[in-house]
Amino acid sequence: MSITAASFIVLEDGTRAKKAGTLVYEGQPVAIQADGTLAPAAATDKVYGLSKLDSNNYRDFAFGEFGAFGSGQLTVVLEGILSIGQSVFNQIEIDSSTTTASAPTTVKLYDDTKTYAPGEALYVDAAGLISNAPAAGGKVSLLGKVLKTPLQTGDGSLEIKVTSSAATAAAELGA
Repeated sequence: MSITAASFIVLEDGTRAKKAGTLVYEGQPVAIQADGTLAPAAATDKVYGLSKLDSNNYRDFAFGEFGAFGSGQLTVVLEGILSIGQSVFNQIEIDSSTTTASAPTTVKLYDDTKTYAPGEALYVDAAGLISNAPAAGGKVSLLGKVLKTPLQTGDGSLEIKVTSSAATAAAELGA
């Protein structure tokens, strides 16, 4: 799992549909589009929150397999303390004597090439990843702050405090 609650006090919204044709990964920052749907946040978007569900080519908990079950709506964590890891899909046991082994697919959610420090602000960067380096042109995509770094947790997870109103507050303060 790529997102786990480090604190059980979180504020969620489960009432918005995903924008058709987009892939959303669990733990990925999302933004509200002009039509009211959710899509992966870009560096120029105000972050609405982090997706709690997968809705992608590998598994789709929002719509279900082939759209057979589910509401099509994503649950989004708006506030709370979460541990974010990279999403890994297609981890299946392969009998290498009868078939060719295939590697699991990994989707990055945060920029693991960066060094993080507790208290640092987090943004969505130009590649759509959670990062401590905002994209050129501003800090619109502020989403929260670092609580624990991957090295401190020892499991490759980045513990963050998600604050959905962070971008609005930063804009009002001129940050």
